[in-house]
Amino acid sequence: MIHRSKVATAGAVVVVALGIGFATRSAAVAEEPPVSSVTLSQGLTSAPFKIKADGNRKVLYRKAVVQPGASTGWHYHVGEEIAVINSGTFTRIDGSDCSEKEYGPGDSLVEPVGPHTVHMGINRGTTPVELYVVDILPTDAAAPSVPVADPGCGTASPAGGRSR
Repeated sequence: MIHRSKVATAGAVVVVALGIGFATRSAAVAEEPPVSSVTLSQGLTSAPFKIKADGNRKVLYRKAVVQPGASTGWHYHVGEEIAVINSGTFTRIDGSDCSEKEYGPGDSLVEPVGPHTVHMGINRGTTPVELYVVDILPTDAAAPSVPVADPGCGTASPAGGRSR
């Protein structure tokens, strides 16, 4: 009889231990909130801008990566564009006067619209540039930008010089 009592007690201990294990596991699994949000990147800009839309617009949200030594090529935008630099150093070259401005993590660019705003961006660094971009485009836009010829600035080289 004593033998059965020890077996029953041991069995009860195992069942209780298993029950505690299951209770602990289910209590440890947190429920997902009904609404959640994660900030992917954020940046600051001092550029004045206004977004005005007459009629429907297409909105693109994209991640762009510019490898070391690569550039966007000369182009202009067909709709408003706001970009945040998440990592790397990005150099923007303005086609109207060939001036350059560097942007780094936490900086934002607000790109103007139209063929009178030709520019290009280049990664002169050794690590990829990662940008998060929002484009607000006319619904019939085939792409956010239109490639154009060099406006006379030359092609910026990864070493920081210019070649013509």
